[in-house]
Amino acid sequence: MTSSNQAVHKIAFPIRIGIDPMERLLVASFKGDPEFEMIEPQIFDDPVNGKGMRILRYRTDQKVDVYWQPGVKTDRSTISIGGGIGDFQEINIDPARFEITDHGVDLHLAFTDAKKRKVEFKILENTTVNNRFPLLAPVGKDIDNPLRLFLVYMHEFDFVRKKGTEILARIGDRELLPASFPILRNYQKVMLMRYSAESVIGAFNPQSDMPVVFELSVPGSVEVDGMRVSVNEHYRVKKIDVGQGRCTAQIDFLPGFPNLLDLSEGTTEEGRWTFRISNIVITGGTYNLMWRGDSVGVEIDVTENWKPSGLPLSFEIFTQLVRSFRSWPTTYKWRGIVRLNDTLTMDGTWIRKGKR
Repeated sequence: MTSSNQAVHKIAFPIRIGIDPMERLLVASFKGDPEFEMIEPQIFDDPVNGKGMRILRYRTDQKVDVYWQPGVKTDRSTISIGGGIGDFQEINIDPARFEITDHGVDLHLAFTDAKKRKVEFKILENTTVNNRFPLLAPVGKDIDNPLRLFLVYMHEFDFVRKKGTEILARIGDRELLPASFPILRNYQKVMLMRYSAESVIGAFNPQSDMPVVFELSVPGSVEVDGMRVSVNEHYRVKKIDVGQGRCTAQIDFLPGFPNLLDLSEGTTEEGRWTFRISNIVITGGTYNLMWRGDSVGVEIDVTENWKPSGLPLSFEIFTQLVRSFRSWPTTYKWRGIVRLNDTLTMDGTWIRKGKR
């Protein structure tokens, strides 16, 4: 809603966020295989991604194969993973079962890959202890050329137990051996196979050739480009958010991100921002603006580590010792230029400041 007692004002803003719901996710690591390091089945059932299973297969050459069922929407231009995309193919997956029950993971998938090999992966877990916990997946840690800052927050996260679990992983005539994880879960050994029953994926500033442009009375809010944008009485954007219920992403700006159209020659601005998923603070940082000529240079720096809460003590210690679990978002920075011409064009890219 917008206020009706103020004049309508035109605002330009260089930041977008989006959200991808995901029903279920599992990442399984293997040891000693000459070709593959991990396999990652995902389940979707939403208007954004469609319905069905998608499988990522992480190769030792750092490329990632992407396979998906008919009915799953997969856009190559939006995928930024690993060292680039390898195989990219819609396929028949049969069976394509992936459930998370009171006894753990129940997964069975099979398909034929681009080299005409049968791929089969099966996990049947049998545990009576399910005290899952929230975790930020370090999926952006190894992306060389990111198209966006990709934040995957897993609400119901856990590892697959060794005891009582039936497992089969095979590519062609070669069996894949599960990797172990050195930390016990509830005094039990686990494999380096981790899963989530509910994940929320936030995307910060995907590639775009123009800023967000809208008109409204201030103070007020407006829906534009799938986002809700809130603007204060000084024409500054104080918040953007998407989604509903627990499946939400939000950025708050302090003291408020200025309207690019209100800047003047030589103006510099700076401030801070905070990114939340499901109203939980994930990371944050700074923004800086500088007007030169007919354009505004924008820099958005990620400076805040993820600060987890609700972790079991062993994983609290682990994420402190392995710093990248908390610090990897701070290796990201966005730099862009908004040209304040008649069409309001924008160029921008994410860069890596160095892996930490």
